Amino acid sequence: MSGAEAKLSAMAAESTAVALTERIDALAAALRAAGVAPEHSSRLLAAAAAATLHAVTLDALRDEAPQTHAAEPAAQRTRPAVAQIPLAA
Repeated sequence: MSGAEAKLSAMAAESTAVALTERIDALAAALRAAGVAPEHSSRLLAAAAAATLHAVTLDALRDEAPQTHAAEPAAQRTRPAVAQIPLAA
């Protein structure tokens, strides 16, 4: 990955993190406004934070993964050579 691509990837992951953090903040405000008990709110917010962490991690991993060509027909993909083992008669 080139330097520019890495920077764009980091910006995308950061943008995802910021957007999800804003949604967690909005969820917290909505829970408070609705009068949800703090014990319930804390569990919901903890689950939302964990989901956010997973989403950002997956986003970063996806950006680091080598690009594959899913549209490429299977017959055209290269496969490692497999040794032929003669069968006993």
